[in-house]
Amino acid sequence: MLEKKLQISTLSSSRGFLDMGGVGRQNITVKYMGQLSERPFLLACLRKFLRKEAEAEASRLCKFWQEQLMNPEWYPFKCDTTGGISEETINDDDVKLQELRATWGEESYKALVKALVNSFLELKECGKLSDRTIVAQLWNFKEDRKATLSESVEYVCSKVKSLSNKNVRTSTCG
Repeated sequence: MLEKKLQISTLSSSRGFLDMGGVGRQNITVKYMGQLSERPFLLACLRKFLRKEAEAEASRLCKFWQEQLMNPEWYPFKCDTTGGISEETINDDDVKLQELRATWGEESYKALVKALVNSFLELKECGKLSDRTIVAQLWNFKEDRKATLSESVEYVCSKVKSLSNKNVRTSTCG
Protein backbone atom coordinates (compact mmCIF):
# COMPACT_ATOMS: atom_id res chain seq x y z
CA MET A 1 0.00 0.00 0.00
CA LEU A 2 2.76 2.43 0.99
CA GLU A 3 4.78 1.43 -2.10
CA LYS A 4 1.76 2.17 -4.32
CA LYS A 5 1.31 5.62 -2.72
CA LEU A 6 5.01 6.36 -3.25
CA GLN A 7 4.72 5.36 -6.93
CA ILE A 8 1.71 7.65 -7.37
CA SER A 9 3.55 10.54 -5.67
CA THR A 10 6.60 10.00 -7.86
CA LEU A 11 4.44 9.91 -11.00
CA SER A 12 2.66 13.11 -9.95
CA SER A 13 6.01 14.79 -9.30
CA SER A 14 7.28 13.70 -12.72
CA ARG A 15 4.21 15.25 -14.35
CA GLY A 16 4.76 18.44 -12.35
CA PHE A 17 8.35 18.66 -13.54
CA LEU A 18 7.18 18.17 -17.13
CA ASP A 19 4.64 20.98 -16.67
CA MET A 20 7.40 23.26 -15.35
CA GLY A 21 9.00 22.96 -18.79
CA GLY A 22 12.56 22.41 -17.55
CA VAL A 23 14.63 24.99 -19.37
CA GLY A 24 18.37 25.37 -18.98
CA ARG A 25 20.64 23.46 -16.67
CA GLN A 26 18.80 21.84 -13.80
CA ASN A 27 20.01 19.44 -11.15
CA ILE A 28 16.72 17.58 -11.00
CA THR A 29 14.43 17.08 -13.95
CA VAL A 30 12.72 14.29 -15.88
CA LYS A 31 14.79 11.66 -17.66
CA TYR A 32 13.10 9.35 -20.12
CA MET A 33 14.33 5.89 -19.19
CA GLY A 34 14.89 3.78 -22.28
CA GLN A 35 15.10 6.72 -24.67
CA LEU A 36 18.27 6.93 -26.70
CA SER A 37 20.34 10.07 -26.61
CA GLU A 38 21.07 11.51 -30.02
CA ARG A 39 24.55 12.64 -28.94
CA PRO A 40 26.47 9.37 -29.62
CA PHE A 41 24.83 9.20 -33.04
CA LEU A 42 25.81 12.79 -33.80
CA LEU A 43 29.42 12.13 -32.76
CA ALA A 44 29.52 9.06 -35.01
CA CYS A 45 28.03 11.00 -37.93
CA LEU A 46 30.45 13.90 -37.51
CA ARG A 47 33.26 11.45 -38.33
CA LYS A 48 31.72 10.94 -41.78
CA PHE A 49 29.75 14.07 -42.65
CA LEU A 50 29.77 17.84 -42.41
CA ARG A 51 27.78 19.32 -39.51
CA LYS A 52 24.41 19.88 -41.20
CA GLU A 53 24.36 16.50 -42.93
CA ALA A 54 25.67 14.83 -39.75
CA GLU A 55 22.79 16.29 -37.72
CA ALA A 56 20.20 15.01 -40.19
CA GLU A 57 21.81 11.57 -40.39
CA ALA A 58 22.17 11.35 -36.59
CA SER A 59 18.49 12.14 -36.17
CA ARG A 60 17.56 9.46 -38.71
CA LEU A 61 19.90 6.90 -37.13
CA CYS A 62 18.72 7.62 -33.61
CA LYS A 63 15.09 7.24 -34.69
CA PHE A 64 15.86 3.94 -36.44
CA TRP A 65 17.66 2.49 -33.41
CA GLN A 66 14.98 3.77 -31.02
CA GLU A 67 12.44 1.84 -33.10
CA GLN A 68 14.62 -1.27 -32.86
CA LEU A 69 14.97 -0.77 -29.12
CA MET A 70 11.18 -0.50 -28.73
CA ASN A 71 10.63 -3.77 -30.61
CA PRO A 72 10.15 -6.48 -27.94
CA GLU A 73 11.11 -9.14 -30.49
CA TRP A 74 14.64 -7.73 -30.84
CA TYR A 75 17.03 -8.76 -28.09
CA PRO A 76 20.68 -8.30 -29.11
CA PHE A 77 22.13 -10.13 -26.10
CA LYS A 78 23.30 -13.63 -25.37
CA CYS A 79 23.87 -15.40 -22.08
CA ASP A 80 27.45 -16.45 -21.32
CA THR A 81 28.17 -18.71 -18.37
CA THR A 82 31.65 -18.69 -16.90
CA GLY A 83 32.47 -20.52 -13.68
CA GLY A 84 28.79 -21.04 -12.94
CA ILE A 85 28.04 -17.31 -13.23
CA SER A 86 25.68 -16.22 -16.02
CA GLU A 87 26.17 -12.86 -17.68
CA GLU A 88 24.38 -11.18 -20.56
CA THR A 89 26.67 -9.82 -23.25
CA ILE A 90 26.16 -8.26 -26.67
CA ASN A 91 25.43 -10.85 -29.32
CA ASP A 92 28.05 -10.06 -31.97
CA ASP A 93 26.16 -12.37 -34.36
CA ASP A 94 23.08 -10.11 -34.32
CA VAL A 95 22.48 -9.11 -37.95
CA LYS A 96 21.48 -5.51 -37.17
CA LEU A 97 24.55 -4.96 -35.01
CA GLN A 98 26.79 -6.51 -37.68
CA GLU A 99 25.36 -4.05 -40.22
CA LEU A 100 25.97 -1.20 -37.77
CA ARG A 101 29.62 -2.21 -37.37
CA ALA A 102 30.15 -2.66 -41.12
CA THR A 103 28.57 0.71 -41.97
CA TRP A 104 29.97 2.89 -39.20
CA GLY A 105 33.26 1.27 -38.19
CA GLU A 106 34.49 -0.08 -34.86
CA GLU A 107 34.75 3.17 -32.87
CA SER A 108 31.24 4.36 -33.77
CA TYR A 109 29.90 0.83 -33.32
CA LYS A 110 31.21 0.69 -29.74
CA ALA A 111 29.75 4.10 -28.86
CA LEU A 112 26.35 3.29 -30.35
CA VAL A 113 26.21 -0.17 -28.77
CA LYS A 114 27.04 1.42 -25.41
CA ALA A 115 24.07 3.79 -25.86
CA LEU A 116 21.81 0.86 -26.78
CA VAL A 117 22.99 -1.19 -23.79
CA ASN A 118 22.40 1.74 -21.42
CA SER A 119 18.86 2.13 -22.73
CA PHE A 120 18.22 -1.61 -22.37
CA LEU A 121 19.50 -1.48 -18.78
CA GLU A 122 17.23 1.47 -18.02
CA LEU A 123 14.22 -0.40 -19.40
CA LYS A 124 15.18 -3.47 -17.39
CA GLU A 125 15.61 -1.40 -14.21
CA CYS A 126 12.13 0.11 -14.70
CA GLY A 127 10.59 -3.31 -15.38
CA LYS A 128 9.68 -2.28 -18.92
CA LEU A 129 11.88 -4.66 -20.92
CA SER A 130 8.95 -6.89 -21.88
CA ASP A 131 6.76 -4.12 -23.34
CA ARG A 132 9.59 -1.64 -24.06
CA THR A 133 7.76 1.51 -23.05
CA ILE A 134 9.72 4.63 -22.17
CA VAL A 135 9.26 5.74 -18.56
CA ALA A 136 9.49 9.31 -17.23
CA GLN A 137 11.69 9.25 -14.13
CA LEU A 138 12.73 12.08 -11.82
CA TRP A 139 16.50 12.22 -12.22
CA ASN A 140 19.31 13.90 -10.31
CA PHE A 141 21.61 14.84 -13.21
CA LYS A 142 24.23 16.29 -10.89
CA GLU A 143 24.72 12.88 -9.25
CA ASP A 144 23.58 10.79 -12.27
CA ARG A 145 20.96 8.78 -10.41
CA LYS A 146 17.23 8.65 -9.70
CA ALA A 147 16.11 11.62 -7.66
CA THR A 148 14.44 10.92 -4.37
CA LEU A 149 11.00 12.34 -3.78
CA SER A 150 12.33 14.56 -0.98
CA GLU A 151 15.08 15.94 -3.27
CA SER A 152 12.45 16.73 -5.87
CA VAL A 153 10.23 18.54 -3.38
CA GLU A 154 13.20 20.51 -2.01
CA TYR A 155 14.22 21.47 -5.54
CA VAL A 156 10.72 22.67 -6.45
CA CYS A 157 10.48 24.64 -3.19
CA SER A 158 13.80 26.36 -3.90
CA LYS A 159 12.60 27.28 -7.41
CA VAL A 160 9.30 28.64 -6.06
CA LYS A 161 11.19 30.66 -3.44
CA SER A 162 13.53 31.99 -6.12
CA LEU A 163 10.59 33.03 -8.32
CA SER A 164 8.79 34.60 -5.35
CA ASN A 165 11.87 36.66 -4.49
CA LYS A 166 12.21 37.73 -8.12
CA ASN A 167 8.53 38.80 -8.24
CA VAL A 168 8.90 40.80 -5.01
CA ARG A 169 11.94 42.63 -6.41
CA THR A 170 10.24 43.47 -9.71
CA SER A 171 6.95 44.57 -8.13
CA THR A 172 8.65 46.96 -5.70
CA CYS A 173 10.69 48.59 -8.46
CA GLY A 174 7.68 49.67 -10.52
